[in-house]
Amino acid sequence: MSLRFIPSWLTEDDAFAQALDATSEGGQLVVPAGAYAPVVASSAAQRGAGSVTVVVCATGRESDSLRDQLRSLVEEGTEVLDFPAWETLPHERLSPHPETTARRRSALRALWQAGRNPRRNSLIVVASIRALVQRINPEIARFTPWIALEGSSEHSLGEWVSYLLEAAYQRVDLVTRRGEFALRGGILDVFPPLSDHPLRLDFFGDTIENMTYFTVSDQRSLPDHVSSLSLEPAREMLITDTVKAKARELAGEYPGLGTLLEKIAEGIPSEGMESLQPLLVGTLVAPASLAPEDAVFIEVSSQKVAARAEILHHTNREFLQAAWEAAALTGTNAPVDLASGDFLSRDEVLASVSPRPWISLDSLDTGDVASVRVEAAALRIGTPGSEEIWDFVAQRARAGDRVVCVMAGHGLIERTGDLLGERDIPHRSDDSPNPSMTPGVVLIVQGALAEGLWLPGAGLVVVSEKELFGKAVSASPRSNRTLATKRTRVVDPLQLSAGDYVVHDTHGVGKFVELVSREVSTGGRDAIKSLREFVVMDYAPSKRGGPPDRLSVPTDQLHLLSHYVGSDQPTLSKMGGSDWAATKGKARKAVRELAVDLVKLYSARMSAPGFAFSPDTPWQRELEEAFPFVETPDQLTTIDEVKADMERPIPMDRLIAGDVGFGKTEVAVRAAFKAVQDGKQVALIAPTTLLVKQHMETFQERYAPFPVVVRALSRFQSEGEAKAVIAGLAEGSVDVVIGTHRLLSKSVAFKDLGLIIIDEEQRFGVEHKDSLKALKTNVDVLAMSATPIPRTLEMAVTGIREMSTLATPPEQRHPILTFVGPYHEAQVVAAIRRELLREGQVFFVHNRVSSINKVAARVAELVPEARVAIAHGQMPESELEATMVDFWERRFDVLVSTTIIETGLDVTNANTLIIDRAEKYGLSQLHQLRGRVGRGRERGYAYLLYDQDLPMGENAHDRLATLAATTDLGGGTRIALKDLEMRGAGNLLGAEQAGHIQGVGFDLYLRMVGEAIATFRDDVAPGQSELRLELPVDARIPLDYIDSERLRLEMYQKLSGAVAPSSPEGAIDDVVEEMRDRYGELPGAVTTLVLVTRLRRTAMTRGLSDVIVMGNKLRVVGPPLPDSLQVRLTRVYPRATYMAPARVALIPVPEDYTDVAMVTFVEGVLDALYPPPVEVNPAD
Repeated sequence: MSLRFIPSWLTEDDAFAQALDATSEGGQLVVPAGAYAPVVASSAAQRGAGSVTVVVCATGRESDSLRDQLRSLVEEGTEVLDFPAWETLPHERLSPHPETTARRRSALRALWQAGRNPRRNSLIVVASIRALVQRINPEIARFTPWIALEGSSEHSLGEWVSYLLEAAYQRVDLVTRRGEFALRGGILDVFPPLSDHPLRLDFFGDTIENMTYFTVSDQRSLPDHVSSLSLEPAREMLITDTVKAKARELAGEYPGLGTLLEKIAEGIPSEGMESLQPLLVGTLVAPASLAPEDAVFIEVSSQKVAARAEILHHTNREFLQAAWEAAALTGTNAPVDLASGDFLSRDEVLASVSPRPWISLDSLDTGDVASVRVEAAALRIGTPGSEEIWDFVAQRARAGDRVVCVMAGHGLIERTGDLLGERDIPHRSDDSPNPSMTPGVVLIVQGALAEGLWLPGAGLVVVSEKELFGKAVSASPRSNRTLATKRTRVVDPLQLSAGDYVVHDTHGVGKFVELVSREVSTGGRDAIKSLREFVVMDYAPSKRGGPPDRLSVPTDQLHLLSHYVGSDQPTLSKMGGSDWAATKGKARKAVRELAVDLVKLYSARMSAPGFAFSPDTPWQRELEEAFPFVETPDQLTTIDEVKADMERPIPMDRLIAGDVGFGKTEVAVRAAFKAVQDGKQVALIAPTTLLVKQHMETFQERYAPFPVVVRALSRFQSEGEAKAVIAGLAEGSVDVVIGTHRLLSKSVAFKDLGLIIIDEEQRFGVEHKDSLKALKTNVDVLAMSATPIPRTLEMAVTGIREMSTLATPPEQRHPILTFVGPYHEAQVVAAIRRELLREGQVFFVHNRVSSINKVAARVAELVPEARVAIAHGQMPESELEATMVDFWERRFDVLVSTTIIETGLDVTNANTLIIDRAEKYGLSQLHQLRGRVGRGRERGYAYLLYDQDLPMGENAHDRLATLAATTDLGGGTRIALKDLEMRGAGNLLGAEQAGHIQGVGFDLYLRMVGEAIATFRDDVAPGQSELRLELPVDARIPLDYIDSERLRLEMYQKLSGAVAPSSPEGAIDDVVEEMRDRYGELPGAVTTLVLVTRLRRTAMTRGLSDVIVMGNKLRVVGPPLPDSLQVRLTRVYPRATYMAPARVALIPVPEDYTDVAMVTFVEGVLDALYPPPVEVNPAD
């Protein structure tokens, strides 16, 4: 809802209006800190029609918060835009995020157009000083993006492709990120920077016939209709003909930039090309100079802004110096030293603004310029939620002041009304844009306001959530925005590359070579030849010293293949050899024994009496509405799954697997709250005291408006506090307890425990697991893990335990840039100074307590401007806690620590990680450590540094290489599988099972366990022998339909998987619909391929082993034909024969049948001779 009535009420106050008038041409306006900045800025911006205001903040976080508050306060029709700073530095060979550059373009274009449109609407642009001190290319403000309109033929398909290339979109075969496009025939997929989903344009000739959004996860179109969309450029620098010519000209002058310049000259968008803007686009200007001449600039806290500008200007040169030294030592790319790309000083920014007015909003009179004071007071009365603030509200309402309570969601509006009613304070809620006030009655409205304010002269009191409940509105308010789901799978068929080990069900372990097309013919029908595609695999040579044997697997049999995951490099199997059959047989026998134990566990849980929780309460809705971020689709699905489990009368046992920072904690918050609503207690068990503290802060903040008692139990609590918590658990006065394994001690008893949440489950030892088993009887269990251990994966994959996966990164999170290299002090200095330039913090991990003080002293010596702290597990508890709290509160810039930070720290401001002696760490540990950074909107950097003077083992090298390669968000489960591959499974599954995994590979092993369990449960019949289906038809995916090998392989695999007996009815139809959606109408060869796929499923479900056209005969081998069907065979096909002992039917094939006709004929034969079994109704 709009809060625009608040500024209008303020301007009715003569003193306030006079203060605004007095500073309209510049100067200082002295007001208390807090909500006055957005209120004053919105009031000033709305004093004249068509006004343009630029609001300048010291940091990006402040500008984000101010932008969101302004959007609630401005008049309808006033546009509020932000002008964000890059996440990278101007000199770095790194590109800012496409969404960031698109938002910058929108703001600059609005400012430029405002100066040329006398009939404009009012405009407010909010920027951090860092955004204003970076020079820009003025042309980006004048560039008009193309608009895609359904039914339009203004631009041909070729012109669209040329535009996207010039607009710096990257051409790919599969669109997964903003700033990418793909062209397949007449279908153009493009992901605009400001769009929530990528867009699919279906052309008929040069006309856009249809436009739809589609999801990244499955590439399928969404039902929402799209009629038009603006396609902003993907980068800040356009690759125009002039830029390409300039890059070609300069390639020889700058040898170190040769590769980058050559790519730009070829029109290929490249990482870090923006750093060359001073060379390629000419004059760069101050962003403020693009504002219209009648614009007004308002800075919030002039001293903070000035100090920040000074730090940016000077530290940038220091960073450049350190980065050059590091580049010289490590051979990495040096930053580009171009003076015109340097940061401006604050004086230069002010010069670019002049003669436009510059107004400073400050809480203190600085004495620098003429100042005017506004008679106002900060609303800081008592502690948040205390009776003092409620008494103040009641007192001001009785005095006749206009008292307004501003809440972010409907739930808190209802809660505030209840609390006012309990205190007999008259109140009402109103959602109209201009609510009326009744003397003595408190008004409750919905909106975004970080803090309250009090203007005694105007008789106005505005109270926010911060004063009433202790929580401020987030800078990223909740919306109904649907996020693009990132494409992530545990084992992705698209990742099959030459040299990968693959397991064939029948032939064993081979090595993938390539995907090839071949002309084939069957039997004697030489006149009919067709193209088919095959996966080529190498096997062990049949002759010693000879070349490897080769197997060509038809692409309709890809369901027989699986990735090999094991601890060592496997030995290639011999095709047709007995070794593979023996290995598989031993594994299957062991798997059956394991399956019995797993099924017993599952059955015991299914038969155990549990507690069925009630459906969601109104308070549950209030809690969920107050979540300050947008849930990812995975989060919403997982929350629904958890709630459904809790509402069943069977004890829940669910694992949530998701990378650090992907939203597991919020799922836990909601599940715990649901349990508390039914009077049950909740125990959250975490592996470290720091993680306990982190969760404690989160739960207390989220539960602040509700009567829920949350307590912690760890070594951070005194003996007296711990006794009080334990007593509260026993008597039921504590609702939620968050603690370490101390919760598992015998002294802890619960009055009515209903839910156990286990965080980072893989970090608990065997003895803790045994204690948990005793605690878990008949209680719901929710486990969370960033890198699930393979045993956990096994139970989840095989259905013994439910599993939810959070694979979607939260919006604004970027993959972490990971650098692996030798340790050089110059590299460390450059990394720390880069982070200081971004107002960020640094983790420096050194895992030796004996030398950690020496390392910290050296860091402080190398970067004297950095405030350095030390943290390790051997410190006194109080000192460690104080250090961690100080780091959270940004009193230190660099934390030199041991791996104590591996879990439990959520410092969104810490975005650089430096690991000393990285070769000494395990892969999952490195992944966990890297997950500590890049959790906010800034891009994260991870430096994995090793000692180049010491030899590195092969496993250590593989660990670092794997982590460097797995930089995409959501890779934790793949990391877990890779960790298994490198470490072996002996300590996780027992030596015997580990040996079988080594023999058949983890994927096939899991599948065998799943089949065994399904057999014991009577879910499905045991698997059958392989089907041979060979028809002389052209059944394939042509190159001119899908030209990418990996995408063809993907569709082959999907069709092959749809044939499996476990696949649901309609699976093949789903794949067909997906192909039509992504690639257009099916050509003849693909139509035939689909028919053959359906025929294969039919043949498998009817128990056939051979369906082969040999010469002019169709050979079918299947179950014995009864006499009646043998009679039918000779009646329908007079020249057919049936050999009963071999169960072989031979049917003549008409000479002129090909492709569709051939498949239809064979299908008719199968229907006539092997009809589907008739289902018998037991009631009959």
